[in-house]
Amino acid sequence: MEEHPEFLPLLTVAGGPMRGLSFRLGRGRLVIGRAPTADVVLTDAHLSRRHAEMWLAPEGASVADLGSTNGTWLNDRRIIGVERLADGDVIRIGRTELRVYDPGVALTDPVGLTFGLARRDHRPTLPLPIATPERPVAPELPAAAQPVAAVPEPADAVPA
Repeated sequence: MEEHPEFLPLLTVAGGPMRGLSFRLGRGRLVIGRAPTADVVLTDAHLSRRHAEMWLAPEGASVADLGSTNGTWLNDRRIIGVERLADGDVIRIGRTELRVYDPGVALTDPVGLTFGLARRDHRPTLPLPIATPERPVAPELPAAAQPVAAVPEPADAVPA
């Protein structure tokens, strides 16, 4: 999996001072906080120095609060202990909102918009019949281009 980082879960800062930042979960644990020694440093005054920890295990991605002052919230619920993460989850730490994108099971894109799911009752459709005219129809000329009457030759004309 490490040789294909595009398959690793992606966390995107969807709201807060560092909106647009993304990082992938790989081997090892990532400490998120505002301390310069954190693995992911976020400039959010409402974060603790070592606010939360995230990691990837064989059973999936997980998050844990590290005793932060303002807590770690998963889908609007304050977490206690370890919580498993799923594609589309929203993690709030301080004033920063992170969205989880797991390409292995993704129903969302990296910023959290849902994808349309395939219909289960999909039935093949028949092609539309091609309309072919029975006889070609000549286009009509505009009225100004149609001859109205034959013009007689002048009487004093010299025959050719």
